[in-house]
Amino acid sequence: MLAWYAQRMAAQGLILIAASTSEALVHPWGGRRAMLGTNPLAIGIPIAGKPFILDMATSVVSMGQIHDHALRGQQIPAHWALDAQGQATTDAAAARQGSIAPFGEAKGYALGLALELLITCLAGSAIGTDVVGTLDSTQVCNKGDLFIVINPGERPDLARQLSGYLDAVRGSGGSDQTVSVPGDRAMQVRASNLESGITLADDVWRQIQRMAGRQTQSTEQQA
Repeated sequence: MLAWYAQRMAAQGLILIAASTSEALVHPWGGRRAMLGTNPLAIGIPIAGKPFILDMATSVVSMGQIHDHALRGQQIPAHWALDAQGQATTDAAAARQGSIAPFGEAKGYALGLALELLITCLAGSAIGTDVVGTLDSTQVCNKGDLFIVINPGERPDLARQLSGYLDAVRGSGGSDQTVSVPGDRAMQVRASNLESGITLADDVWRQIQRMAGRQTQSTEQQA
């Protein structure tokens, strides 16, 4: 979650441009198997009021959303993913064994591929199907991360100008249409979760209980 870093940099008055790779989970546009990571991109900009936070994967959805649908026994849209045989699927469990589609068809694929190459060049990390350790705790993680931090200086007039511009964007839908900017929904969800708690799938809760039980037993044995 790159937004975590973007929010903290913005709180200090700093701009963050961050990008990361992952294990190969996304198929190229026109391809049938996973060849590149979800390769998220985040941009955080300090603005008067609340910062602008963009945090997006270059895949149409994150693998976390695929897992969430599978754990809840819910189907996924047919354009989200392919199964292990390279066929479009609405079965979330089958999608976990296949590959996710890039967002925006060829454009999302191009951006994800560019980030894969850029991060590998600058971070000296593994690339494509050679990346490991992001989906388990048994292998040493060898993915790459790129963080560019920029100090824009003390420019309160600009911060207010940017804030006013974003408010104008939000109001551009008229009285019957709500327009949001990146970060708005995440902040609303966070506020709601802090007040009401987080809804977990039953299977996720059972797994947490099993892990907690094993941890308790391990601690008691060590004591």
